[in-house]
Amino acid sequence: MREAIRAVAQTTFASTGILREKYVAPIEAWLSRPEIIVVKGVRRCGKSIILQQVASRLQEKAAYVNFDDYRLLMHLDLSLLDEILAAYPEVDYFFFDEVQKIPQFESWLRTHYDIKTHKKFIISGSSISLLSPGLGTVLTGRNITFEVFPLDFAEFCTFGGASLETYLEWGGFPEVVLEPDPAKKRQLLTQYFNDILLRDILEKHGIAPTQQFKASAQYILANTGLKISANRFAKELGINSRTAENYLSHMIDAYLIFEVPFFSHSAKTKYRAGRASKYYSIDNGLTTALSTRTNRGHLFEAAVAHALRGRGAELYHWSGSREVDFVQGDTAYQATLTSTGGDAFAELSREFKHIKRTVTVTPAGLEVLH
Repeated sequence: MREAIRAVAQTTFASTGILREKYVAPIEAWLSRPEIIVVKGVRRCGKSIILQQVASRLQEKAAYVNFDDYRLLMHLDLSLLDEILAAYPEVDYFFFDEVQKIPQFESWLRTHYDIKTHKKFIISGSSISLLSPGLGTVLTGRNITFEVFPLDFAEFCTFGGASLETYLEWGGFPEVVLEPDPAKKRQLLTQYFNDILLRDILEKHGIAPTQQFKASAQYILANTGLKISANRFAKELGINSRTAENYLSHMIDAYLIFEVPFFSHSAKTKYRAGRASKYYSIDNGLTTALSTRTNRGHLFEAAVAHALRGRGAELYHWSGSREVDFVQGDTAYQATLTSTGGDAFAELSREFKHIKRTVTVTPAGLEVLH
């Protein structure tokens, strides 16, 4: 086992790609505290690179291990974690990527946290529920969580992104942004979709691969911003409502989509018929890759949703005498795409009860929403 660990673990970091400071800086700020740092996000959004960027600044004090590496397949149990610590006694910071591959890793982390081994653990995974329901509570009060998303528009520009139009169409997965060929972009995104479906949903939840499940995922992603209830979703696909609820839950857990619930101070009102949630693809590129035809207005609305969600506060939608695309905190937003005199884009806020606010977004400044 020790040989496998030595072959896989990184303790030197020659190249760590384009710096994603918006994530690296906040993570670094927590390195001096004892809490376990949890980094979560959709597959291929750049979590591994971000972990390596943080680790590279720690030099010989850090070790990075990706448990997705095939050379560790025969060793995925708690003894592997013990062996890693034994193999690198001089290391103070351990970066464990895709750590959910190790059953009951939460208990192991808690033990080392509680006995104060003076080792710092930074873990990552491609699941909202990275900490399993049965064991996640053992780390309560002992962890701090960061969510990583595909590139926002400001980051897209630092990666050499050409225009807001390109960003709306192809999204912000780093490798897709760096690939100039549209055909290869589409192929990469299709592969991401298939990998997430297989590895982060079907394998994790023990679901037999079926065309039905794949079709349901494609339907949601191709229609980003779709407002639909589990009952209606079930009818659209010819499945029962419980299965439809599970499908939606699994897709959310894998960061394939995210939910924007109906805004209401009353839980009773929130779940009435007609108060369905809206569901957005985690990235516009997946919508483009899986659609026969895309709607620029829907892609723009989704981009606004991504920008607002990146702020961290809860995001909702609302409808009554008029519809409001998003409600966040005490502000309501309506996403409106215009093309007056070329490529002009505006996001306007309309009246929502007593709330009024206008925010302008230009082709050079979607970052206004960040």
